[in-house]
Amino acid sequence: MGSAYAAIQRRLKPQPLEAVGIGLGVSVIASIINLVTARTLMGVGRKYKSITLEADAHHLLTDVWTSVGVITGVGLVWASGWLWLDPVIALLVALNIVWTGWQLLQRSAGGLMDVSIPEEEIRAIEDVLDRYRQQGLAFHALRTRQAGARAFISFHILVPGAWSVQQGHDWSERIEADIRQAVSYAHITTHLEPKEDPISLADQELDR
Repeated sequence: MGSAYAAIQRRLKPQPLEAVGIGLGVSVIASIINLVTARTLMGVGRKYKSITLEADAHHLLTDVWTSVGVITGVGLVWASGWLWLDPVIALLVALNIVWTGWQLLQRSAGGLMDVSIPEEEIRAIEDVLDRYRQQGLAFHALRTRQAGARAFISFHILVPGAWSVQQGHDWSERIEADIRQAVSYAHITTHLEPKEDPISLADQELDR
């Protein structure tokens, strides 16, 4: 919150800007470097679902936004002579940093609380299951959990009771392989049940 404190002090006691040209030049170069690095870290973090890498990327992005705020504030003050613009923009940048930190905190806490995997990945799982429903199978008790880069998925597969254990096993392996193609780093647990047995439907309330 140092930037917010400094901004408030400068708002209460406006001060003329010094060494504008050098400061802007350094800020522009630093912003470009930080932006490229942040985008690279963000891409890798999202690919491997690493909240640590994403946090590092957001940290660099806050530096970028800070630099953008500085450049904008200095430019407007230089053009208009309104010294109060500099601390006002600095306060806006500080609020953005606080908001970004709050979002990262929520996501980190969510990882500790065993949240489900993202909705788009759940839809991808349902698309796979729908293809097998068209072949006569049924499913329920789909449950998911995200823990770092690993996704944990479990569900029940209802197959014809006359099938052999080998048949049921072969179909469940195919289904699991297709889901792994749709959801990376997935640990899948399946439970085979006969479609004809009413007891197989007794645990439908386990659906997420």
